[in-house]
Amino acid sequence: IQPLAVPFYAGKNKRAIDSATMHEIVFDHVWFKYRGSDSYALEDVCLTIHKGERLSIVGYNGAGKSTLIKLLCKLYCPTSGKILIDGTDINEVDHDRYTDMISAVFQDFALLPLSIRDNVGMNFGATDEQITDAIRKSQLSKKLASLKRGLDTEYSREYDEDGAEFSGGEKQKLMIARSIYKGGVTVVLDEPTAALDPIAESELYHRYAELTTDKTSFFISHRFASTRFCDRILLLAGGRITE
Repeated sequence: IQPLAVPFYAGKNKRAIDSATMHEIVFDHVWFKYRGSDSYALEDVCLTIHKGERLSIVGYNGAGKSTLIKLLCKLYCPTSGKILIDGTDINEVDHDRYTDMISAVFQDFALLPLSIRDNVGMNFGATDEQITDAIRKSQLSKKLASLKRGLDTEYSREYDEDGAEFSGGEKQKLMIARSIYKGGVTVVLDEPTAALDPIAESELYHRYAELTTDKTSFFISHRFASTRFCDRILLLAGGRITE
C-alpha cells in the first residue's frame, strides 16, 4: 500500500496538538501569491479567530475567500507571513493532528461511485448509526428512506444500474453529512450551497449553526442573510480585509 502524499512540512518531530480541543488561530501579516501569478490573492491579512467563534467571510468572486480557507487548511503555505495556532506556526505542528481538527466542505467536492455508507464515512470504521445520524442532520433522511438498499445503495449509476441519482442540492447535503460525521472542532463551509435556492441555503446554514455551537466555524457565502447568526462578518475585496 502506498502511503498518502503529505506536504514537505509534515515531517517528523513536529509539535503535537490536541485535535479534539478548540484553539486560537491567528493570521499574522499573511500574503499569498499563486504560482505563475503576477498579483497576490491575499495581501497583508491580519486576523485573530477566537476559540468557538463563528466567522462569516463574504465578498465577490476572486476576493480571496477560498484562498484564505485553503491556507487555513494547510493546502497551501503563505508566500510570506505566518498562520499561528495558539502562538505556534501551523507548519511546526503535527500535520495529521492539525488536519484532524478541521472538517470542511468546499465548493468543489468529489463523490465516488461507492455506497452511500462509504461516501459519508470514507471507510473509516463508521457504524450505520453514525452514518444515519449524519444524514439526518444534513436533512437527507427522506432521500435515504426512499432507497431500497438504504446505506448500501451505490451513489450514481456509473457502475450499478440500481444506483441512486442525486440532485445538485442532495449532493451538497451528502457532502455536509460527510463533514458532520468527521466531527472536527473547526468547521468550514466554503459556499457548498450553490445549488440551493436562497431559502434552502438559509435553512441549511442555520441548521449547521445549531450543530456547531461548540466549534470554531467559518461560513463563506455571497449572501449576508445566510450568515447573520455569526459573531463577526468579514468582508474581503482584492485580497484584503476591507470591513
